[in-house]
Amino acid sequence: MVPVTRKRVTVFRRKLADGSESLYINYRIDGKRVREPLNMYLNPGTSARVKIENSNTLAMAEEYARKKSKELDEAELGVAVRQSDTTVMFVDYALKESDTCKTEGTRHSRLELIANMKEFCKYARIVDINRAFYSNFVEWMKINKGYAANTILTKTNVLKTILHKAKLDGIIPVMPDFSGLTPAKEAGQRCFLTIEELRDLLATPCEPRISYPFLFSCFTGLRLSDIKALKWADIRNGVIFLRQKKTGDFVQVPIGKNAQKFLRENDSDLVFHDFPTCEEWHNRKLREWAKRAMVTKYISFHVARHTFATLTLANGADLFTVSKLLGHTKITTTQIYAKVLDEGRKKAVDAIPEL
Repeated sequence: MVPVTRKRVTVFRRKLADGSESLYINYRIDGKRVREPLNMYLNPGTSARVKIENSNTLAMAEEYARKKSKELDEAELGVAVRQSDTTVMFVDYALKESDTCKTEGTRHSRLELIANMKEFCKYARIVDINRAFYSNFVEWMKINKGYAANTILTKTNVLKTILHKAKLDGIIPVMPDFSGLTPAKEAGQRCFLTIEELRDLLATPCEPRISYPFLFSCFTGLRLSDIKALKWADIRNGVIFLRQKKTGDFVQVPIGKNAQKFLRENDSDLVFHDFPTCEEWHNRKLREWAKRAMVTKYISFHVARHTFATLTLANGADLFTVSKLLGHTKITTTQIYAKVLDEGRKKAVDAIPEL
């Protein structure tokens, strides 16, 4: 056993058969030694990733030892301390909570955060997530993962939601203070295709199972998840009646003349029954198609949704109507597209030569 600290509460690590090390703390109460396992482990290896993981784990163990020492000192002075549940691992708790999510989108967001937390510090407990931990996690997402500010904001909001639930469940006494540590929200940018670029794509040969779902989305605004799940039974009298996978809300989207051109033959329950299973592969094929069509924009399937929003607004639709067609829960989300159009109009006016 190798001691890590020499304080009232001492962190030890014990070598295990697989080369990893188990961490626990020792302290004395009324002259009796107490050994408390931390359920934290140091991984074998010398790679940069392993060193970072072990460093984070040791830092959490040290922090817990300091808290325990303070609690013991306060207990001797007769100060009542509201105890936290130190046994609950963040990943385990978050996974359990993800099973209660009402929508697939919410569950997916939580699973993405859990994957990040496993990579950053998989043995983190609920009680370990304080200001220092949170700040380090934000920096790690920024530097190691290259996430943009809005992505970090989304992930930290999910983290706060889980911690709030842990507070309600009595696992932690209070919510940690994270004020000032989260990046500010940045103005959203939306890539979209013009009607001329869509014509260029249509004039360029492409496999229907690649092009048809994308172009259909360009004229209906359906998300990728909804396109893949769309059934003929969801279409009645030329209108799509669909519960969105992401939000769980119903949308009604009329199928216009342009969208009608890209419906497949009705020979299966699913409209796009041969849609590729790999999203990344499909996006790569879309970009290859765009390159052949001399469209220089870097596109993905979601660009189709942006294209629908921009085209409908540019051709006279009001924000409220477009918001309902897209299934946005807040009209402020739809206003981003109006801002893009305003900027485009300003550039068009500014391009006029001076007299």
